[in-house]
Amino acid sequence: MPRSRLILLGLITLSAVLAACSPNASSGLPTGEPINVGAVLSLTGSQASGGQMAKEGYLFCQNWINTSGGIKVQGVGHPINIDMVDDQSRPSIAATVTEQLITQHHSLLLGASNDATAARAAPVAEQHQVPMVSSGASSDAILNNNYHYLFSVLAPDTRQLQGLIDMALSLKPRPQSVSLLFASDALSSEVAYATANYAQASGLNVLYGSSYATGVNDLSAQLGAAAGPGPDLLLEVGHPSESVRTIQQARQMNIQPKLLGFTSGPGDAAFTRQLHKAANYSFGTTQWMPAARNPRGSFLDSYHYALAYQGQFGHLPDDHSAAATAACLTLDAAIEHGLRPASAGRCDRAGLAAADR
Repeated sequence: MPRSRLILLGLITLSAVLAACSPNASSGLPTGEPINVGAVLSLTGSQASGGQMAKEGYLFCQNWINTSGGIKVQGVGHPINIDMVDDQSRPSIAATVTEQLITQHHSLLLGASNDATAARAAPVAEQHQVPMVSSGASSDAILNNNYHYLFSVLAPDTRQLQGLIDMALSLKPRPQSVSLLFASDALSSEVAYATANYAQASGLNVLYGSSYATGVNDLSAQLGAAAGPGPDLLLEVGHPSESVRTIQQARQMNIQPKLLGFTSGPGDAAFTRQLHKAANYSFGTTQWMPAARNPRGSFLDSYHYALAYQGQFGHLPDDHSAAATAACLTLDAAIEHGLRPASAGRCDRAGLAAADR
């Protein structure tokens, strides 16, 4: 059985959010008026795979809250009703449907489910001062935009490899050097430069850094150049298919750094299916995984969350599912600490935004 190793990282790991941010367990059904929450999701189009998993994550959270007595506001349990709309994976439509949800009296929002749509939905929520907790916003360009009403449960993209570097530096003998390969798209380049800066600040000598064309089939030239100086760590910032090719060609070229790490690939089912034993001892990062050892709070730990999710939907959750559930639970916790509604449909949105912080 291939053993890909994963490093959990994040400003707040999803596992911790899933364990800590949750409704209080309660017997009986909620008796208050419903709290209607709008959610912007990519249910069709190029990002539909992640959007559909996020939808399930929201549905799991909605069911959990409502069967646990609802969201408690001044001692009264309110059921949550998540109204989901499809942005078709198109940023312009994400802005339009966000506006529609707000005009339809949704004073709380979840979403969007990826960076491209979140970048267009967030300014609309900000303009109307409607809190939005996103399960998919991780771009530094979005998170560093000084929004007051946008919140995300994900670590920023530029911190993807920091946890892996920290882990490597905790080992003995301590690594001294690193080489970086990265895809030529803007996001991968941004993450790579941030990783190089973090590595240098952590005491590593950056021996090599170079980009390759996104989606390239032959990485042998860049891989050979990166491995040439003999780095202890060889890190790649790219996409799952590129990670597979890197491992295949590294084996063919007998390139064996002390640690080979990726932003994408290890932990994905397709990665291990394609590589089999060749996937062993590759390292990757993830925002969430079922085996995370997080303390159990009033919600479920990651392992039992995965089991319950599989029981409801017939398959295991992924990081999109977990992020959506975490976003929903974060909103629930913020409501319980900051919502003072005259009715369930109206709330102190500024107070809620403060509570979310």
